[in-house]
Amino acid sequence: MINRLPSVIKITMDNKTKHLGLLTDVIRRKHYSLATERTYCLWFAKFWDHCLSLPREMSREKKLEDFLTAEAKRGCSASTQNQAFNAVVFYFKEVAGNPLGEVKALRAKRPEQLRFAPSREDIRGILKNVKDVNGYPTAFLTRLLYGCGLRVREPFNLRVRDIDLDHSRMTIRQGKGNKDRVVAIPCSLIEGFRAQLQVAKAVWETDRMNGIPCKLPGLLGKKYPGYEHALAWFWVFPQHVPCKDPRDGRTVRYHAHECNLQRAVKAAAKEVGIEGVTPHHLRHAYATHALEMGANVRAVQEALGHAYLDTTMGYIHADALGVRSPLETLD
Repeated sequence: MINRLPSVIKITMDNKTKHLGLLTDVIRRKHYSLATERTYCLWFAKFWDHCLSLPREMSREKKLEDFLTAEAKRGCSASTQNQAFNAVVFYFKEVAGNPLGEVKALRAKRPEQLRFAPSREDIRGILKNVKDVNGYPTAFLTRLLYGCGLRVREPFNLRVRDIDLDHSRMTIRQGKGNKDRVVAIPCSLIEGFRAQLQVAKAVWETDRMNGIPCKLPGLLGKKYPGYEHALAWFWVFPQHVPCKDPRDGRTVRYHAHECNLQRAVKAAAKEVGIEGVTPHHLRHAYATHALEMGANVRAVQEALGHAYLDTTMGYIHADALGVRSPLETLD
């Protein structure tokens, strides 16, 4: 049960740490990711510091408006400003138990930009030139991102139980919006998965002998202690060495870091002569190329895990390119 805090919270440096602790506790109870925890705490701390320069009698809504306006004038992007807004709103709703009213602030406008998708020839070049980085199967992971349209973090969150090679499918759990979805595995990736599962099993056997647990989501490890040493819950792409859990300090096995994949894709794109390509562009390419091949847009929406069809429709550029110019009809 969350204790309800007063609607007017005394903003001082003395109790800043206390309220950041309360925010952290609620985030962990809700099983949010470590990245979300760090982001929300960072923005709430910045909001708190900003409030120190504002009149004490100013309402919470006005203080947030002033903070967001200052961030917009500073030139922060729309997505960054939304992070700040969501962090503060989350605190007052979930931690203080006293949701904010209407907030009217100068908001950064999100530009309407077409998603850049590398061409098929570019993708062919990237896949041909991509190499494994730091001993991780980043070449296979690159093919997996393009072959299944995954977000860069999604393959790293895969556990052995999520892979069903008999039916050529895998389950992406707790994707964006904390949603699960089932994705088909291309036939060309089946043998790569078989080999990687053998690698994962070998690491798991070593950890089991040494008593090193696998990092589990939320409080699952406390509820089912045996899962920490179960092969089904082990990472498909484990990190080479165990590490300390930043939340409880235990030595655990975590999954490989996505920075290795980012380096591999960047280097391969550079070999092809393309600048600015990231792993997420492979997801764009998957959607664009699938739709160009005649895939049903709603099926692509399900595969990508989009909440709204409009998001998927943003990948359809062929209709505009098919419009015949009236200039061609003039003599």
